[in-house]
Amino acid sequence: MRARPRTTKRTDGNRRERQVVRILALLRLLVQGQTPTVHELAAQFRTRRETIYRDLRALEDAGYPIAGDEHGRLSRPRLMPSPVPEMRFSRPELDALLLAAAQAQPALPTAESLSSATFKLKTLAGSQESSSISLDEMFDAWICGSKDYRLHEDHIATPIEAILRRRRCRVEYRTPSRPASKTYDFDPFGLLCAGGGLYVVGRVPSHTGTTTLAIDRLRAVKLSATKFDADPAFSLQECRRNAFGVAWNDPIDVVLRFRADQAPYVREREWHPSQKLIDLPDGSVQLAFRAGGLFEIRRWILGWGDAVEVLSPEELRRSVQQILTSAISQYRI
Repeated sequence: MRARPRTTKRTDGNRRERQVVRILALLRLLVQGQTPTVHELAAQFRTRRETIYRDLRALEDAGYPIAGDEHGRLSRPRLMPSPVPEMRFSRPELDALLLAAAQAQPALPTAESLSSATFKLKTLAGSQESSSISLDEMFDAWICGSKDYRLHEDHIATPIEAILRRRRCRVEYRTPSRPASKTYDFDPFGLLCAGGGLYVVGRVPSHTGTTTLAIDRLRAVKLSATKFDADPAFSLQECRRNAFGVAWNDPIDVVLRFRADQAPYVREREWHPSQKLIDLPDGSVQLAFRAGGLFEIRRWILGWGDAVEVLSPEELRRSVQQILTSAISQYRI
């Protein structure tokens, strides 16, 4: 019986994965100063010599100076010395760079520009001309309410690997409202940064729809050998358009009016991709958007105090009123 051919999509995916692994292993050998022949490399990686030459060209295109032997023959490739300071990244650093590129928004530099700009800045910082200036003195970032993820590096690295390889995870997860953690399978689709927190978005195979897990609430993550098929309808960008924070179920139409003295601060930011601003005659501004996550929307509104009024929906207006009434009772003298 004739075997059924594999689909082109799966074959191409496996080929790209093997190529990435092979190129990284080849680069590691060259960085270590080894000078194997192309014939030896082809035997080691069980591929053709033409494939190795193609991998070497890919490394050259990526900016690595590849040279041949003393006679110029590329049959024994080596990595040339470079005036650029050598930079080696740890696993957490690589994960952080990958995350930064993946989370780049339209208002920020593209992933390609971010990568090249970072490379140039580090090179400049290592030169004599700027030896008195460190990158730490040039840049800083701080988010009020951010979480410390230094204790969760393994819980970040494993989901990233699972996302890239489309591999199922076995997670142990505990929410603050539960006394004990739960263990179940999880298919991670992507990482999401929101409100100073880091989340992994995916699917629990036994449930419908998507699930969002906070990285810092993971007690254990183990990569399994089981592959999963990504949902073709899933898009982190679509989630961003439908959510105000990390929840995007049941979007609602929200209309707010901000006091005139706060209107300039409202106008200068994008609070949601769907937002529409209307300047009112008295100098105030009306902000309208459509998003899910009633709890997060309400918490953000309360942060504006008496500078904002909920015009609609009525359910949101009543809930904000009830919370403010309760808050007043706590401050009675």
